[in-house]
Amino acid sequence: MKILYVAEATMPGQKADSIHVMRMCRSMVKAGHEVRLLAFKGNSFESMESCFEYYGVEPMFQAQFIKAPGSGRMASLALGMTAMKEVLRWKPDLAYTRTVTSAFFMSRVTRNLVLESHTFFFKAARVFHRFFFKSVMQRKSLRGMVVISAALKKMYASEGFSDNRLFVAHDGSDVVPRDETEKLKGDHDLNVGYFGSVFKGRGIERILEMAKARRRVGFHFFGAEKGDMKVYGHLPGNCYFYGFISPSEVYRYRNVCDVLLAPYQQEVYVSDKQAYSTSMFMSPLKIFEYMSAGKAIIVSDMPVLKEVLSPKQAILVDPEDSQAWIEALDRLESNPALRKELGSAALETFMKKYTWDQRAREIVEWCSSRLN
Repeated sequence: MKILYVAEATMPGQKADSIHVMRMCRSMVKAGHEVRLLAFKGNSFESMESCFEYYGVEPMFQAQFIKAPGSGRMASLALGMTAMKEVLRWKPDLAYTRTVTSAFFMSRVTRNLVLESHTFFFKAARVFHRFFFKSVMQRKSLRGMVVISAALKKMYASEGFSDNRLFVAHDGSDVVPRDETEKLKGDHDLNVGYFGSVFKGRGIERILEMAKARRRVGFHFFGAEKGDMKVYGHLPGNCYFYGFISPSEVYRYRNVCDVLLAPYQQEVYVSDKQAYSTSMFMSPLKIFEYMSAGKAIIVSDMPVLKEVLSPKQAILVDPEDSQAWIEALDRLESNPALRKELGSAALETFMKKYTWDQRAREIVEWCSSRLN
């Protein structure tokens, strides 16, 4: 098929959505389809070649990045109108987007639209997003929606969205070389890694409590600078900060850690400006990237995360119980065999179910079955 993929992602960018989009377009091409990506051009954009290199993605698909006229609503509308023009010009077999504004415009000019949802559009923070979504729902061109968790599917079904028009596809990760590593700071026998932002709800407090309680262990933060942590006060000396690592290089740091942490709290936010929590329906890239490293994972015991991980693949801990996190770390520190067992089980599950290639193949097959 000819697939037009539209996303309100900035290229190159540091947010997970841009990584997701580039990987998915690549994997759709590997599944045998012709793909064109339409997204925003970031201020750091130099060339298409350097952009692909930044993500570690082969230049297998065409991409058009437009300069956003401002931000928010204006940028969203500009991308949507450009997407509509591209549908009329290129005539794709499938218009695919995770952007409700673009879905609104494309639904007027295509017979085959699929919307991927990473949020609950019925309660979107922006009023115009809710308006556009309700309009798109009524269009015959909307063939269905891809959602990132069974929990999110249930939420849409409760609002009357028919079950057969919803397809669950958790996020994914790349298969990476696990023997390639980088050197960590400090000199510790056990090294614990946290990869991601330090926004509210990410459980940074839990990690700092662990670091203060276990000074002999090294705690490594990737995605945050030390200056980002001022709100947490004094930081233990066994905490190390690496800032942002490019998507094409970060796996080497996961590979060298002994334990990986995902201490999500009951209220999780994807930015400082977000008005609502995603904890009920999220599908964090971090989890699948951790699984791809074949390392022991300590993760919050939350229903949506248990859609992917079980006690066979990770240690699941009450997100609010600080002592339980420390005890889970002690358990792994004293038992290298358990670390290996959990990491191997997580890797095996990842390889079977959660690679980007697997995700893209399943989504396109489902879309194909629904096209006019």
